[in-house]
Amino acid sequence: MPTAHKIPENSTVHGFLSGCDPRVEIYVTHVDTSSPTHRKGRFFTLLGVNLSFTFLLLRRLYGGFYRYGILFAISKLSSNVSTPTLGWALLGHILLDLCIFSVLVPLVLDFGRGLATLRLRYGFPKREVVFRKPTPTTMINIAAEASQKQDAFLKDLLQRAVDPEEIKAMNFGMPWEEWAYDYKAMAAAYEADKNGSIKSQTWDLSTWIKINSGWSVIQHNGEVDYQTKLGTMEKLKDKLREMGKEQVFLQMTEVIRSHTVYADGVPQPIPAEVDEIISGIFKQNDLDFGEIMRDIAMDIPPSFESGSKDD
Repeated sequence: MPTAHKIPENSTVHGFLSGCDPRVEIYVTHVDTSSPTHRKGRFFTLLGVNLSFTFLLLRRLYGGFYRYGILFAISKLSSNVSTPTLGWALLGHILLDLCIFSVLVPLVLDFGRGLATLRLRYGFPKREVVFRKPTPTTMINIAAEASQKQDAFLKDLLQRAVDPEEIKAMNFGMPWEEWAYDYKAMAAAYEADKNGSIKSQTWDLSTWIKINSGWSVIQHNGEVDYQTKLGTMEKLKDKLREMGKEQVFLQMTEVIRSHTVYADGVPQPIPAEVDEIISGIFKQNDLDFGEIMRDIAMDIPPSFESGSKDD
């Protein structure tokens, strides 16, 4: 997984994220450029599903007036209303209604106040920023993991979240799903893009993590720009010099140079096995390559802060 970059506290993006739901500590964002027709199809599918849920809730509610004796209590002078029958069947209906209403009422309300409101206000734009956040069930699952396994569990969770197939999958808002949409953040991102304060491409496939009161970002798309690469190498060289391990940097650069292939004068991507060779060099010198690079990356602003993203 790519390394994380700390977002400066004076950044517009930092201010935006700090203004979102304070309970959310992880966001996964991407820009949906699928056709409006495709998104309309999904919306009307969800609309149909939620109308079905609403009909079921109203039917159970209407039946409950008879089952639970509410109409009998209101109209006990009328002979047309039968007395409710106590027994296991009534208990079964109570448990069933508790289950149905606890699951479907929040789901229908979230659809009405969230996606339906978003579509009513903004329709189906050509480029739409999507914010996903962990559901309460996901947060419980993370907390339930043993402390030594939480990092691995979270890493797997985040890797699944940025998988193209996972992004394409339809989310019905069920409580047992891993991710839910934050429609308020999506609406705010639309307004920010409209007024020019934060361009929509800033939210291209990225993971945003709150650490204490600050935010960091892992950007999953696009090549790292030259200035960022240069800055990373300079910081690595300085850090190794401070540690008295400057020879490690020289060995690393020699490995990179010997494995760099040029095509028409342009350097091609370095093979994946080079990382293993470099990690081995660091390990021979009692250094953790991954940890050092993570520390360095945290000190380098993300590409949208350095102005490397296209406007």
